[in-house]
Amino acid sequence: MAYKRTKYPVWSWSSSRKSTFSECQRKYYYNYYLSHNGWEEEASPESKQAYRLKQLTGLHLLLGSAVHQAAEDACNSIKQTGKFPEKKVLLDKVRNILNNAWKESINKREEWLKKPKSYSMLHEFYYGGKVSKEIVEKIKDKILKSVPNIVKSDSVKEILKDECKIRITENMDTFELFDSPIYAIPDLVFERPDGKWVVVDWKTGKEHSSHPNQISVYCMYIRKKYGINEENILGRAEYLGTGKALDIAISRESLKETENEIKHSIDEMKEALLDPGNNIPKEKEYYPLAKHRRFCPWCNFYEMCKTA
Repeated sequence: MAYKRTKYPVWSWSSSRKSTFSECQRKYYYNYYLSHNGWEEEASPESKQAYRLKQLTGLHLLLGSAVHQAAEDACNSIKQTGKFPEKKVLLDKVRNILNNAWKESINKREEWLKKPKSYSMLHEFYYGGKVSKEIVEKIKDKILKSVPNIVKSDSVKEILKDECKIRITENMDTFELFDSPIYAIPDLVFERPDGKWVVVDWKTGKEHSSHPNQISVYCMYIRKKYGINEENILGRAEYLGTGKALDIAISRESLKETENEIKHSIDEMKEALLDPGNNIPKEKEYYPLAKHRRFCPWCNFYEMCKTA
């Protein structure tokens, strides 16, 4: 599909958008509104700055993304060949992603400032912080735990053992709800021989109370997209850092509860709009800074509001 310029971003909802709105509405404004069209030569300096800062990533976030890519590669290999790839191949992939980002952050700063989408820039280097040996060792340890736990995960063991059909690997799609495109990005969906569809989300961080709801959104997508009854859907969070799995029972009632939470979130976000029909935001000052500022130095947009 050809690129079509819009003065304002297209409205949509996602679990990550909900999380950002709850975390800090000023960050939400920068990320979803001010950064829009910030790649254009004629954009305002503030819009260009927001767009540039939006592209930053931290070491732990990048590690999570790299491990997700390794898990996707592994599942695609199983789907195509019936075999799990060698652990070294996956470890090398994750390490290469982090090493390349590290090198570009140090050596390509000027290039990144001009084309922030074309290069990697780690938050730690952009803001002039030093990456301690302790953090480096933690990242290495996380890699050595997370990657082997892909093959040890309940989901991969089930697929290899029970001849399950892999239906989705890392797919981004939307479904319609409350006149809004709802983004759903399940990491893995497979069908058991008994007809049960398992919707998997790989997690490299700690368990969080928001995870079941996030996975329920993916299950809603599967129900709508493929016409699968909720009693034939199982949600699952695979915590690769610890090797634990959390199965999430899905029912009509639980999905209705998730639907109500989405509706409440959409209503809150649209109250912050000057024109909900065209997704035009109110002025920046309408979006307050986070109440608690202790985590602000780790925000991508810290330089835009650190003196506020």
